[in-house]
Formats: sequence, C-alpha cells, structure tokens
Amino acid sequence: MSIKPLEFLDKVTTAAFALTIAFSFCGLFLVPSGQSVLSNLLVASGVLGLLNYFIGGKKDVFFTERRLVWVFIFYAAVILINRIIHGDQYGVMRGLFYVSVFSLMMPRKKILLSVGCVAILSGGVGLGLLSLWQYENGILRVDGFTNAILFSQAALTLAILNWCLFIKIRQSCWVRVFSMIALISSLLALYFSQSRGVWLALGVISCYMVIYKATFKPCKYGIVALLFLISIGGIYHTNTLVQSRVASAVSDINNMEEGAYNTSWGLRVVAWESAWLGFLESPLVGVGTDGFTVVKEHQVSQGVMSPLVMNPILAHAHSQYMQNLIIRGAVGILALMIFLFYPMKLVVEKAGWGSPYTMIPLSFAVSALSDVPFEHQNTLYLYALSLVFCWCAIEFNMEKKVS
Repeated sequence: MSIKPLEFLDKVTTAAFALTIAFSFCGLFLVPSGQSVLSNLLVASGVLGLLNYFIGGKKDVFFTERRLVWVFIFYAAVILINRIIHGDQYGVMRGLFYVSVFSLMMPRKKILLSVGCVAILSGGVGLGLLSLWQYENGILRVDGFTNAILFSQAALTLAILNWCLFIKIRQSCWVRVFSMIALISSLLALYFSQSRGVWLALGVISCYMVIYKATFKPCKYGIVALLFLISIGGIYHTNTLVQSRVASAVSDINNMEEGAYNTSWGLRVVAWESAWLGFLESPLVGVGTDGFTVVKEHQVSQGVMSPLVMNPILAHAHSQYMQNLIIRGAVGILALMIFLFYPMKLVVEKAGWGSPYTMIPLSFAVSALSDVPFEHQNTLYLYALSLVFCWCAIEFNMEKKVS
C-alpha cells in the first residue's frame, strides 16, 4: 500500500525529531564535534517540522505553553543586538534560534518522549564507560571530546535527568533499575572529570532537595542529611583524588593571600576583577567580544591589572556572570538571570518546588559561578534541550491527568 506524500512527510519529520533528541542525550558528548552534528540535526528537523506544520497541516505540536521558548528567543535576541553593536558569540545566538524552532515545531507524539528516555539512560551509561576508558588509557582528568569542565557539566546533567526518570517512572521496574545504573555511571564520569565547580553544584542541588523534603518529613530527611554528611566525610578521608583536588584549591587560596595569582583559582580571581573593571567602563551593554582583549590590554598598560590577565587561559572571564557583565553589560546579566531562573520558575509553577526538574537550571546556575557553560554550544544545547525534555514531560503528564 502506497503512502501519501503528506503522511510520508509526517513520518520523516517524526524520525528526524527522534534522531535529534536521541543524539542530544546520547551522542553530543560521546563523539568528536558533537555540537556540529547536533546543529545539523536541529536544522534538518526544524525545516522538516516547518514543512510538516505549514504544508502537511500537522498543527498538533508539543508545546501548548511557549514561555520557555520565548526565554530562549529573548536570550538569543540580546546576543544578536550585542553582536550588532560590538561583537558577540554567533554560535551561541544561532544555536538558541535552532533550539527555539525545534521546540516550536516538535510533533506532539509520545514516541518522542520515549526516545528521549531511552537516550538519557544510554547517555548516562555512555558517559560512564567513556570516562572509564579514558582513565584507563592514561587520561587522569577525563574530558570526553571537549574539556573536563564541560564534560563534567554533561555528566551532572545526565545524572539529574536519570534521577528524574527514577522518580517519575514508577510503574516500570526495569526503567528504574536502568536509570539507577545510568545515574551511577554519570556520577562516575563526574568524579573522574574532577571539576570542583560542578562538584559544588552537585552538593548544592543535593542540599536543596534534602532541605525541601525535610520541611515535610524532618525526622526522615534529618537522618538522610546526617548520612549525606557522613558519606562526604568518608569519601574525603578515603579518596586521594578528592583530597588532592581540595588540597589544590586550598593551596591556590594560600598563594593568593601571599600575592601569587598564577594558579587555577588565582587566575580566575584575576579574570573576575578584570571583568568587573571592564563592566564599570561600559555598564549598560558591556564592551562586546571586539573590546574584550582591548580592555584587558588597556588595564595592563595603565597598571590597573596584572599582566597575568593576558594569559591565554583567560580567553573568557571564567564565570558566566562576569562574562555577561563585561561582554553584555547590565542588559546581559539581566538576560542571563532570566535564562537561568525563569525556567526554574516555570517548573515550580507546574510541578512544585520539590520537582527534580528544578535541579537542571539550579545546577547550571552554580556551575556558572566558575565557568562559562553558555559560551560553548555543546553545554548550551544540553541545557536548553534538557529543559525542553522536562517541559514536554510536564505537559504530557498534565494532559494525562486531565484525561
């Protein structure tokens, strides 16, 4: 039996969206140049989605509540305007527009959520296996095919998403078992990547959930909190890798107190001070990417900043908040706050403060204190598409309750 052209278009569109979702959670950080592959998939699925919507007449798209997509578009528009004024990240702006079209045109089909769940399970296990393979092959601080900090952020995000599956999908014992395996694998990748900023994010979101739960069951979660603290203490006292990372941070702080800033955290402090001074020079819209290096050179020539600020490692401000301040000014930091915390507000409105979905924006908000996840396409894609998946799951669950 022949398939009608419009039916064929609908099937191809669904397959393209499914492939894009699968690669987002199981492929983006597991293959070289994953962000380029995902960009192409987003464009292809977005174009097919537009054709299916306007020509095929398939108007039943996933998002009925589109405020999350408007957040993406708003942040991309701020970057676009700043780029026109004095330069900004083209890849970041373009990626957000891709995700926005993808989200708006996604067909409302349960199979896409199912594909997302399988991809999240597979992606968590994949990150764990990749980290083990790299560690066994002599890479003591595993980095996937990006760098250790970005890989660490990916591991934490997959751990959170697998925790969401473990909590939400109660009717399937196998899914819960595999989600716990994937969760442990993701945490293993997080451990081997050795990013202290992302470790801090894990601690913050863990404390957040325990404190929230303790407001309803204080005795039970008081015990959980105690066990959590004992576990952290046990890990620290028995694990040389954790001890060395903590000792390195303490050493960096001691060196800074003695005036030596040529260390990991010392250089971060130099970058933050430089970014703040650059923001004060242009507080409304910042200095843009065109003026970033010029400002630092001027600071050094005037004796305001140490020559360390010109270290090639400091190609950015090593904090998303400071990066937005110097590159995009007050407008940029406002846009960043909306980009980080308005999605959390939307999740709270629909699913409550205790929803595990709130941990995605919260984890990035903490990690962004010491790195710039939104200046890199791969972590930007992971953040935005994780929110899209969570929002689709919320809408689908609400639809089931109504019916």
